[in-house]
Amino acid sequence: MRAESAFQPWKAQTEPESRWWAFVAMAVVVAGQWWVSSSLQLQPVWLFPAVAAVLLLVSIGIYLPLRTDPPKVLRVLALGLVTVVVIANAASLGLLVTKVFGGTTLSPTSLLLTGLVLWLVDLTNFALLYWEMDGGGPEERAEGCRSYPDLLFMQQQQAGWGPDDWKPTFADYLYVSLTSATAFSPTDTMPLSKQAKLAMGVESALSLGILAVLVARAVNIAKG
Repeated sequence: MRAESAFQPWKAQTEPESRWWAFVAMAVVVAGQWWVSSSLQLQPVWLFPAVAAVLLLVSIGIYLPLRTDPPKVLRVLALGLVTVVVIANAASLGLLVTKVFGGTTLSPTSLLLTGLVLWLVDLTNFALLYWEMDGGGPEERAEGCRSYPDLLFMQQQQAGWGPDDWKPTFADYLYVSLTSATAFSPTDTMPLSKQAKLAMGVESALSLGILAVLVARAVNIAKG
């Protein structure tokens, strides 16, 4: 039988990470999605931002009193928020493509700005998704319940690269999302589970599509 490595920092018990940075990121996602929906006239304009905002408020109201061992329904709510925005971003990308190549009353500057906001929303949303997904979420990561993580960071691969009980925080997942959205592939953090690989693949595809549309629009502007 294969012997397990003795160095497994994700198994160590640590204090649960504060959710405040994640709540701030959720608010940024809601505001950005409202901007995109309004700019692209995605009908009804309020639908995706409103659903995301309701889920955000419910998540804040329930998660704050319960810092450890949240019920399964809360995990569904948290993951439901990011799933809704992923769907919204895909729909917004489709509408952005039609407006860039099919004609629109929006100015070139407005289209470029809308595309940039959509990319930033996508980046932040997938950071939230990785944060909620990896190891069963921040509370379960703190308890060290999983036999392996969904994402393997460099500090978790070899002793001496970080504290023995090192755990990723929201900033680490934001960096993972940034590299996936710009390099279109894993860099120093590797996806281990199927759901992590699927999430990275979807993010890379959406990011590539958004950036391709922005480049196409910039070329059209340059040609006059």
